Amino acid sequence: MSFALNQFEELVKNNVLSEFVAITKETFLVLGVLSGKLPNFYSHNQTSEVAAEDMETWCWVHVGPMVDLAIKWTALRSNLYISKIFEWKNGNKGNSLIQYSTMSSLLWAISAALHMLSGVLDRVIPEDAISLPGGHLPWLPEFVPKIGLEIIKNGFLSFSMTNATEYGFDPVQGSSFVEYLCHLRHQGEHETSVASVCCLHGLVKVVVSVDKLIQLAKSEILTPSSQDLIMSREGLILSGGIVKSSILEFRSVITIFMKLISSEWQLMQSIEIFGRGGPAPGVGLGWGSVGGGFWSKNVLLAQTDVGLLIPLLEIFQNVSATDLHTGEEMTFTTQRINSAFGVCLIVGPSFGFIMDKALDTLLQVPVLKYFDFCIHHFISLNKGLKPFVWKYKEEDYQLFSKILASHFRNRWLTVKKKKQKAVDGSRGVGEKMSKKGGNLDTIHEDLDTSSMTSQDLCTSLSVEWAHQRLPLPMHWFLSPVSTINGSKQANLPSTSNIINPVEDLIDIIEVAKGGLFFLLGIEAMSSFVSTEIQSPIWSVPITWKLHCLSVILLVGMGVLEEEKSRDVYETLQELYGKLLDESWSSKSKEFLAETGENYSVEFLRFQSEIHESYSMFMETLVEQFAAISYGDEIYGRQVAIYLHRCVESSVRLAAWSALSNARVLELLPPLENCFAKAEGYLEPVEDNEKILEAYVKSWVSGALDRAATRGTVAFTLVLHHLTCFMFGYCNDDKLTLRNKLAKSLLRDYSRKQQHEV
Repeated sequence: MSFALNQFEELVKNNVLSEFVAITKETFLVLGVLSGKLPNFYSHNQTSEVAAEDMETWCWVHVGPMVDLAIKWTALRSNLYISKIFEWKNGNKGNSLIQYSTMSSLLWAISAALHMLSGVLDRVIPEDAISLPGGHLPWLPEFVPKIGLEIIKNGFLSFSMTNATEYGFDPVQGSSFVEYLCHLRHQGEHETSVASVCCLHGLVKVVVSVDKLIQLAKSEILTPSSQDLIMSREGLILSGGIVKSSILEFRSVITIFMKLISSEWQLMQSIEIFGRGGPAPGVGLGWGSVGGGFWSKNVLLAQTDVGLLIPLLEIFQNVSATDLHTGEEMTFTTQRINSAFGVCLIVGPSFGFIMDKALDTLLQVPVLKYFDFCIHHFISLNKGLKPFVWKYKEEDYQLFSKILASHFRNRWLTVKKKKQKAVDGSRGVGEKMSKKGGNLDTIHEDLDTSSMTSQDLCTSLSVEWAHQRLPLPMHWFLSPVSTINGSKQANLPSTSNIINPVEDLIDIIEVAKGGLFFLLGIEAMSSFVSTEIQSPIWSVPITWKLHCLSVILLVGMGVLEEEKSRDVYETLQELYGKLLDESWSSKSKEFLAETGENYSVEFLRFQSEIHESYSMFMETLVEQFAAISYGDEIYGRQVAIYLHRCVESSVRLAAWSALSNARVLELLPPLENCFAKAEGYLEPVEDNEKILEAYVKSWVSGALDRAATRGTVAFTLVLHHLTCFMFGYCNDDKLTLRNKLAKSLLRDYSRKQQHEV
């Protein structure tokens, strides 16, 4: 291979270049896998002897020649034919001697070589750098600085560029190989785009590893034998850090891919329109969508982009962590965090290692401090919000980071196991026997293949489809405040009931408190996202956000009894109240004044979007409200929101009936204290027959007597809607109902008069 690398002219002449490049790529891929079998370079158990045949390891004595070969593939400028990749500089894009197919093959080979080098460098990095004597490596393998110098010399990166706004779109003379790869990501066909991103990914990993090793061995670099290296430009860059010297270029690259991720997660959500269920997760979903489904080339390219974005985010989380509050850095940090949410929506649990790193990015203490800064800045800009009179401490951030990381990993990355069947073989509670015998069972993620015969392994679709997990739902970040023990009582979907029944209530409340802070932080941060970028946070329907605020109350008053979490909860209510007012205002413009017809504003579809048995959840919520709230205003505001005209009629009816039957209408707050404008509760005039009848029933039964005395929202609603219905304009089809309700009210009034006499 080393000889053939210098004989490209003969390979092209004999028309075997593609075959040679393909073999080279496969060779480096195998070597990359073998690099993972290397013992750590500084391990005490590491020997220079050849490993025994029965050992699944690769010895360091074999590494040197392979590393040298890979380095030759990174020497872009010293090889005439590889350097032809750079012909785009001269404006010969269309007439390039290397067409896209050949270019893709070369990029795949270079990418494989870079990933192999990255794997080797990972095994050189000590497992425990803290225990190193003096904090430095005792010595450094020669190939480490050699790899770094080749990267610097061969134009992979630019070390004196400005932050161009059109970086990667229109490369010019003198630009770097990285910029050309960004250009190919935008302009190339699918395979070339994927190959260019993989090449970028390998390069970033190599550069980061070289920088880390050089810094760990910095005292060794400054030896007398290294003076010539240090005095050169390349040596200065290597000693100072390749990433640091080319930080403007890396910033341009991450900006490009953050914009790509912003559009790609929306592609994933468009596929979601076709549903999430089925016997084999993901199979067949999205076949009718634009661009294909989850297994399409577009999604593959998006997942490849995510793989590159993660190490770029790790680079800048270290660079920017010391200065999060300047104007430019605030915008940049917001974009990075926003893109991390997009990463989670694109890859999901099937790429657990990527999602795990994305969660690390989102939940590190400096980011949580940045959320706190965004919250205070957001409150200061919105005069209607009450400022906090307290501050979070360092231990609070550390606790939130710990408990949220544990929750999200258990909730979204841990394999969900199949429930054990009853001993007598009977079906569990809630399981339904299908009338059709041909339906496939659900594929469980913890499928055990150890007990299967070879025939089963060949014929079972369960084996083929196991572990193929769908991306996360849009509202995944709400789980700390929407998946608790109480959801089981509310008959919500069984997938929400993941909390261990014996888990301490205090732990559940702590997770909920951390979830509230996290939710308010990302909501506040999202308000500062550029309008050009679609935020995943603001794309979640307000229905889900209001629901999670209700679910958290099922664990008791713990969240509302603590000052900090109570203030955060109240601020979220005010924030969602404003969003609700804006949506209601836009819907109200559809009113047809000429005909006097009511307009539909029922966009809070809890029963349609969350669960078909939402009325049972309302009963549980009202039971808790009646039992433990003692008229707490924050609790009452949350319950009262279900009486808003934007809530679908079936849920409004269920909420009112539960409150009336429990005789707790008087515990609701006055209308002016609710967290949405009064108009949203009062307009349009109620015209649902069942709800109007429920209002009259509560009036007649005396359930509203105390509510009238205290002037609660319940009495205001009934008085307004019944008055408007009785004395306002009424269609002919509603006359019978109006007469019926009028008779009931008059009869009740007559009985009360007689009782007083």
